[in-house]
Amino acid sequence: MVRRKQYSFLESVSELVEGFDFRFSIRSLSLSKGLFLDSVPERSRRVRFSGQSLEWPEYLISILIILVVTFSVSACSDKLTTNDGLEQTINQSPYIAKVFDYRYGPGQHASLIAPNEKCNAFIGEPWINGKSFTYLGGWGGYIIAGFDHAVNNTNGPDIAVYTQPSVGSEPGAVYVMADTNNDGLPNDGPWLELKGSEYNNPQTIHNYQVTYYKPGTSGYVTWKDNLGKEGILVPQFGTGSWWWSGYGDKTSVTFSGEKLPDAYANTSKDPSVQLWIPISGLFRFGYAECYDNEDYSSKLKANFFDISTAVDAAGMPANLSKVNFIMVQSGVFQIAGWLNEVSTEISGAADIHLLDKKSY
Repeated sequence: MVRRKQYSFLESVSELVEGFDFRFSIRSLSLSKGLFLDSVPERSRRVRFSGQSLEWPEYLISILIILVVTFSVSACSDKLTTNDGLEQTINQSPYIAKVFDYRYGPGQHASLIAPNEKCNAFIGEPWINGKSFTYLGGWGGYIIAGFDHAVNNTNGPDIAVYTQPSVGSEPGAVYVMADTNNDGLPNDGPWLELKGSEYNNPQTIHNYQVTYYKPGTSGYVTWKDNLGKEGILVPQFGTGSWWWSGYGDKTSVTFSGEKLPDAYANTSKDPSVQLWIPISGLFRFGYAECYDNEDYSSKLKANFFDISTAVDAAGMPANLSKVNFIMVQSGVFQIAGWLNEVSTEISGAADIHLLDKKSY
């Protein structure tokens, strides 16, 4: 939500013609050729134009002429000031405006997702009109979306990513991109990661890649990664196939990204009982769908992200002034017992600067 500035009549006109050869103040208004109008007229208001005194009718006509000129120029955009003092146009939405790409990572909810999933739940304000959330699935599953404007990098958090919401964290890595070529598409070079607390964790693997293979006679999805490891995704409780129908005729799909440390550990000492709990001290900030950590807003049910934390592939600061696009990707490659795969679920994103501060 944005806060509209309160203007007097003449201040409003002044802002509209800013950049042209008009000059307004609370006490006076002037044109470069010598028109001076008293801005707070008394009953005997007069206007002086080139040294000649004009009465009320002429004054009114002068005002009307200025208004006609003012509203005829293309610079007359309706602008608002955000909670952070940033200028935004009135029709900008705080929320995601469009989803450009979506791919589910093999997981237990594959049968619930349409093959041509449009991810409408990720667009606009979350959880209204019966909207639910978006499943990203197992490791590598992702969504790419964009705002209808550039989100500015300010001091402090800039973007909120809404959680499922639930209670158990299922961390997702977050990436951003600026529309540098102004074509409205996320095709402006490599994605820049918003650096989280586990970026330098020895268990984090950058430039990780996994190829998943369509189930054969076993009925299970198998996988191989770019480190020479391989395995089978075996559900720990009954679910349908983990192979998403959206893969079409493909017999394998490959995902690339960042592999984060395992999020859960089985702390049970009884082999017949599983007691999975979050591993203490991990994912303190910088990841989607993380609850009760440093950047989680329980009121907004979202994690907050600072554009200033964006880094390039070498881990160096990206120094972005603004971004237009966001990608969220399931970051943990783990089957945590009866919890099955650790899979990020999210409900949209927002430009924090356009939200009402009372909402969080």
